[in-house]
Amino acid sequence: MASPHRPSVSTRSYDGFERRHAHDHHQIVLPIAGTLDMEVAGICGRVGDGRGVLVADGMPHSFRSAGTNRFVVLDVPAGGLVPEAAVHACNAFFPIDTALDGLVRYLAAEAADRPLDPVQAHHAAGLLLRALESRRPMTPAPVDPVERALVLMAERCEEPLTVAELAAAVGLAPSRFHERFRAQTGTTPARRLAELRLDRAEALLRDGDLPLAEVALVVGFSDQSALTRSLRRRRGTTPGALRNRL
Repeated sequence: MASPHRPSVSTRSYDGFERRHAHDHHQIVLPIAGTLDMEVAGICGRVGDGRGVLVADGMPHSFRSAGTNRFVVLDVPAGGLVPEAAVHACNAFFPIDTALDGLVRYLAAEAADRPLDPVQAHHAAGLLLRALESRRPMTPAPVDPVERALVLMAERCEEPLTVAELAAAVGLAPSRFHERFRAQTGTTPARRLAELRLDRAEALLRDGDLPLAEVALVVGFSDQSALTRSLRRRRGTTPGALRNRL
């Protein structure tokens, strides 16, 4: 794909075929409808459900979507509006809050029929980048596979992640990943995920009044009985008593 000479903002949909490439410009993909499964430099994630992605120039990535989908895509020349140090220091996937989602949907409506003209695209790119800069953690992505897995687990503990998926995301065979994870953390990947989910469940019980069944689903448990059993093993009490105590 040829590098754009100026920012380009358009809406795109993707077919169900998996593709892999790299391009010589930065690209930001923001969801409007549907999801796009991606792997960026060994990190797997999903664009959609409140998450976007920034792919730096030259970074190999693969992507595949299923079903109806539509995204706002911002292509930015390398060395242009995006500071190079900031781009390469960022983790690829990032959360989208309500304000940013509103901006994305406005741009989607403006670019529904054709890409924005150069002046509009330049201003839109500036708005998007300023919004991202204020919301994205500009911290280096960890290099160590176990550290990368820990970051991924913390970000996506509420999703039905498996050890095999984590291993693939950090570029290790499942058995090797399990071995290294246990050696470096003193626990297993499955146990760490369970602890993260219980931490999240306790926070929801403390801070809100969601029904127990909803808390269980939000944090990745199959049902409220599974959550109750796990909390009882951890705390020696029931979720109702825990809510009152917290």
